[in-house]
Amino acid sequence: MAKAKIAKLEERATNQKVQLGHVEAEFTKQDENFKKVEAELIEDAADAYAAGFEEALAQVACVHLEMDTSPFATSNRVVDGQIVPRVPPS
Repeated sequence: MAKAKIAKLEERATNQKVQLGHVEAEFTKQDENFKKVEAELIEDAADAYAAGFEEALAQVACVHLEMDTSPFATSNRVVDGQIVPRVPPS
């Protein structure tokens, strides 16, 4: 009787390990999907930001025809009163 209980417990443990492996695989797959969607959303947000910036810059250029807008870009920022390229994080 004890051998039967031990065998049943070992079988349950094996089944739980298999189930755990399936769950871990599913979580890994979901994590990859979430990271992909996150990257797409970040890219969409960046594209929308850039489009809005370009539209605002075009409006300024429309009002100030003599203005050179070439130094202005979403990839720049102002540091100590100077326009400098934004350095991506390492």
